[in-house]
Amino acid sequence: MVRSMVAAVAGLKTHQSKMDVIGNNIANVNTWGYKSYSFNFQDSMYANSINGSGGSTEAGAAGGRNASQVGYGSTLSSITNEFGTGAPSPSSNPLDCMIDGTGFFLVGNMINGTFTNIESSGLYLSRVGIFRVDNNGYLVDDQRSYVYGYSVVEGTGTPEVPATQAKYAFEGVQMTITDGTNAGDPTTIRIGSVEVTTTLYKKDDFLNDPEAYKAVMKDWVKKAQDDPTFSDYRINFDGVGSTLSATGANDATVKISLTAKTPGAAANAELETFTGLGTGNTLTRKQTVAGADWVPAVPAEYAENLSTISIPIDPDTGVQYEIQSYKINEDGTIIGVDKENRTIAIGQLALVTVENPNGLEKTDGYYYTPGGNAGDVAAMKPNGGPSGKILGGYLEMANVDLANEFSNMITCQRGFQANSKIITVTDEMLSELVNMKR
Repeated sequence: MVRSMVAAVAGLKTHQSKMDVIGNNIANVNTWGYKSYSFNFQDSMYANSINGSGGSTEAGAAGGRNASQVGYGSTLSSITNEFGTGAPSPSSNPLDCMIDGTGFFLVGNMINGTFTNIESSGLYLSRVGIFRVDNNGYLVDDQRSYVYGYSVVEGTGTPEVPATQAKYAFEGVQMTITDGTNAGDPTTIRIGSVEVTTTLYKKDDFLNDPEAYKAVMKDWVKKAQDDPTFSDYRINFDGVGSTLSATGANDATVKISLTAKTPGAAANAELETFTGLGTGNTLTRKQTVAGADWVPAVPAEYAENLSTISIPIDPDTGVQYEIQSYKINEDGTIIGVDKENRTIAIGQLALVTVENPNGLEKTDGYYYTPGGNAGDVAAMKPNGGPSGKILGGYLEMANVDLANEFSNMITCQRGFQANSKIITVTDEMLSELVNMKR
């Protein structure tokens, strides 16, 4: 009779273990990327009450007999992971993403340089794509692990550089001021070959009221803009350089900037030699913006070896692009838009395929490591095949089926009750046996 109690106790323990698995599944019903587990029973060891034997057809011999065995309850057979893809949940963060397929993200601590062997890298596998860019411009997940993939090949992925117009600032530009010889004659202002006249100001007014320069210069700029000398440039008056001398021996100087209307490097050369403002004794020419020719964009190419993913360096500035927004495409390519509204290729996510996903072993959080029975582990670029494609702007929900879990909970509870009843009945039988002596 003790055997029935042993079997019942084994059944209680096994059903309790199954309830542990069910409880863990339900507890993680809202955990991103969680994969539910299933508990599998098997019957426990057996003892032979009667050994089996083969029969004989010789005269006087007996026939065969089957073995009679008594079991000792149930025990754990295996706990398997269900790796079906969970439902997508929209996310407001454009760097959040999920895998629509069987692949895994590759994450972990920093590895300098590139590599191809995943199993010896010490990195983790993950199904959760909660990604951000850290202060150094690297793509990381919410556990501070670097995200690995394929970086942009140097010299590719550069955005189009539009042609720019040259701009020069001229200081010490001579302004000649001439008063009329008769009463009521206008005052003439001359810069280079362009003259304007005014009846509002006399020569002495410019000495006493510097604001008078600005008023007259507006008229000069308007007239000079229509003069053939300045037809290829936009003119801007930047202020007065020096005031008129008290003796009138030296007229005033002003600051003027010219911007070429036509973009390109040639415009820069033209402004370098431009003499339409006159040479003057104090005229200086300062380049503020160099004209440049149009440079076409270079399509992005992605490396074949694995590495961390980070914002590329702008070859024009020597620092990382200032990315303002991000997007992740189905093929795992990460695209950014910088502050100049240029499209910048940042990198491509890697997907890891595992020959036997149930051979993976869970670690802290939502990470996996390849176990001894995981089989071949290899990285590839997302291509929409069995490994999957990337859904940007979504996170993967847990694949826990609550209806199934509650159904399993009910059957587990009834199995536990039945095993406890066996213990109760066995106890009553033992009690009867003890009481037989009375």
